[in-house]
Amino acid sequence: MLHITHIIQKQFKAIMILAFVCVATQSYGQDTLAGNYPILTIKSGNHVIKNVVTVKGRLDIEAGARIELIETGVIVCEGAVNIKGELNNKIEFFGKSNVEGVGMVIKGLDSSSNSAIEIKYTTFKNLQLPIFFDFGWKRAGVNISDNYFINNIGKVSVIQVLNPPFNFNIDSSYIDFKVKNNVFTGNNAALYFEDLKSDHINYEISNNTIVGNNVYGFKNYNISTNVLYGRVDQLFSRFNPKIERNSFAFNYLVDNISDTVVHLANFGVYGTDKTIDFKNNYLGSTNKEAIQKSIYDQTLNYNAPKVEFEPYLSIPSENNPSHVYEINNLDNSYLQDTIIIKDPLKGLVLKSNTTLNFSKAKFGYTYFKDDSSLKIVDTTVTYDVQPNGNSTKLTITKNVNASKKIGYYNIGDIIDTKGGYVPEVKAGYIAYLNDLRRRKLIAESLKDKKKEDSLKMPPPPADSIKNQFQKIEAPLKSRLEFGLYSGLAIFNGTISQSSLFSNDKNLFNGFNINYTIFSNLSASMTIASFKLSNSDANSNNNEQQARGMSFSTSMLGVSTSINYDFVDNRLYTKARKIRPSIGVGLDVNSFSPSGIYNGVEYKLQPLGTGGQLIDSTKKAYSSLALGYFFNFKIKYQINRFNSIGLHMSIHKSLSDYLDDVGPDLYPSIDKIVNSKVENKDAAIYFSNPTSRNFVGQYRNSPNNAKDGYINFGIFYSRRLFK
Repeated sequence: MLHITHIIQKQFKAIMILAFVCVATQSYGQDTLAGNYPILTIKSGNHVIKNVVTVKGRLDIEAGARIELIETGVIVCEGAVNIKGELNNKIEFFGKSNVEGVGMVIKGLDSSSNSAIEIKYTTFKNLQLPIFFDFGWKRAGVNISDNYFINNIGKVSVIQVLNPPFNFNIDSSYIDFKVKNNVFTGNNAALYFEDLKSDHINYEISNNTIVGNNVYGFKNYNISTNVLYGRVDQLFSRFNPKIERNSFAFNYLVDNISDTVVHLANFGVYGTDKTIDFKNNYLGSTNKEAIQKSIYDQTLNYNAPKVEFEPYLSIPSENNPSHVYEINNLDNSYLQDTIIIKDPLKGLVLKSNTTLNFSKAKFGYTYFKDDSSLKIVDTTVTYDVQPNGNSTKLTITKNVNASKKIGYYNIGDIIDTKGGYVPEVKAGYIAYLNDLRRRKLIAESLKDKKKEDSLKMPPPPADSIKNQFQKIEAPLKSRLEFGLYSGLAIFNGTISQSSLFSNDKNLFNGFNINYTIFSNLSASMTIASFKLSNSDANSNNNEQQARGMSFSTSMLGVSTSINYDFVDNRLYTKARKIRPSIGVGLDVNSFSPSGIYNGVEYKLQPLGTGGQLIDSTKKAYSSLALGYFFNFKIKYQINRFNSIGLHMSIHKSLSDYLDDVGPDLYPSIDKIVNSKVENKDAAIYFSNPTSRNFVGQYRNSPNNAKDGYINFGIFYSRRLFK
């Protein structure tokens, strides 16, 4: 048991800190949205969407709103959309890691004059499909400007615009559609416009920064494997799209299977028209041949229109959102994007369209630890910054790759002169991905060989006391067990009898989450609601009867514990269905003792019954109490997933005021009368209900007991996941 005690002590502190952090985090309010709304205003603050939210009319979102989308979380908008953040107080849409939500869907035929889509100063991050204009949609206008689309994981589209209905009045009705001054970076998909030349939509796509995106395909460079693409037809083409002054840099086609970079991928078109204007954009280079390789048009497929990209910009416009568009060596020679970095670089020269601020920048080098494994090392690069207008020299002052392993440099947390976000910069990343792919193939080969060898090995021996507390190699969700607890709660403290079961018994209900850490060690959290009460009138002690106090309090508690399970958690057999466990833990309880005077129930803490409010040096006791406890459970395992059992826990509180009676002298009636207590009659009564002679005595006399309680009863628990 010494070994068990040592491990319990070691794990206890970490689990309790985690539990209290979780409780503290939940204290910050967040609004969960669900269902259908005729109109909806989302105010500043935290909001969660876990499934479909449909807004039939107008959607307004205020600056400072943070909307977390989980799993199937999506907002479907059938009317006007007004999402307007502020330069220094943006709106955020973001997905929860590993259960990323979808985004926003625009649908419906709202064509009234006030039905515009306005999205400004908003960040879309870690989503599957941030903005989707569904087939047959219609609005008075669309303006998507000054937004950030960052690290969205979906491989379909970042923005996808399908066709509106075909029955427009061609003479007058059309949609002005603007995509301006946005940043698109770190995304895994393209911007797709089903019909760039249209009778119904007049597109302006200008002054956007489109850098560092990956578009996924199957090694085959085509129309749709570009960061911006769409259809261009001869018929029904009243409006020509205005696509100019955008900056394209470091956008690549990535192979779905090997996860390696295949090709530069900026712009692609298809359809029956002969040409499309794509002039006055910066396309990642000043070399015409290099630019041509990043465009899919008639030069690669005679059925596609020709992209007229000349004249093109030699540098991006200063009016675009700030970004680095070119990476050079210290001698200003061009640093190839396919460079294999083994020998440490002496530094980099970053060219940007505006002046950048590197005061908070993080310069790192990531490389593989050895020659074949997937282990990586992240290092911090020390460097000097030498700004020169829109060109910044970063001189590395300390070698970080002495072992000459393949890796890449990454520079993040760059900001512009206004404190705005600047996309991350990477050098050597393509070669790093290629080497990563090689290592994954080696790892998969070794894994297959190990699996093959394991089939030839005899089964492992059964566990003994020597190999307890083995780490369980199982998914997180399979280690979770959820339980419902019920039973009775009995108070044991100042106002209680010496015979425990002679005290008041009240209903106890709780919800428990148990997490298996090791084979015989688990951690749990219980949220419980119960009542405690007692009266001196029921005591067999004459002095307590003479004191005449009573109380009742509702308790809401959060308890966390570490439990030693006498049966291996990994095993389920018919011979081991009965599973006892013991544990220790900490409590956080909210309580509020009350009593009845002249038929009216009063909260006792605000009355200062112990004289707390008659002395300016004192204050009322806290209604939040910490404590510790010991628990014991016997579980009967019905099957692999379901179990029932008995539970008992003995709790000691660090507060002496669960029953309102602590180590305070009886207060003077005169002082109560002259105090600021509002209900003086009630305060006088509850301070000394029997008006006994109390000179020099403490209210918790005669037993001076510390407050605590016992919970016991039955429980049902279930593992939800295999």
